[in-house]
Parts: sequence; structure tokens; C-alpha cells
Amino acid sequence: MPEENALKCYAVGDCDWVAAFDEAGARRVLEEMNGEESGAYSEWEVDLVSDKWLDKPWCDEDDRTKIVGTLREYLAAATEPTYLAGTE
Repeated sequence: MPEENALKCYAVGDCDWVAAFDEAGARRVLEEMNGEESGAYSEWEVDLVSDKWLDKPWCDEDDRTKIVGTLREYLAAATEPTYLAGTE
């Protein structure tokens, strides 16, 4: 059974992945990162990331042949809600 207060990886919108405790916290990470007011991302879709996506390798944006990690690795290193990765 998953730990209730464990950070999880959430996809927020189409191109951002964050570590948070819940969906509201995932939106809050983006609000704080972008200096937006509370509720700015309330309409954005938030999905818990599947194991398949957690293990998908991410490559360096300047060198697509260089693997830089996985969301699972980024999540394991997170100690608080934080931005993990994005595609824009």
C-alpha cells in the first residue's frame, strides 16, 4: 500500500511533470515556480504518472543521444514538492 504522505509524480497540463503530495499541490508547484496567483492552474488537467512514464528515459535537449535520467530518478531525489521536468 502506498504511503499517504509520499511525494508522487504528476503530469500537469501537456508538458510539465512535478513532485507533489496531491493534485492541488502539483498545481501549486507551477503557480509558485511561475509567480502566478493561487488558482491560476485550476483548469489544467493533472494526472498521476504511470509506472511506464516514470521509467521512460529523458534525453538532453541539446544532445538527444544523451540520456539524463527518468522521472522515477528525479522523484526519488526530491525531498519536497518541486518541478521535475518539462518539454517546453
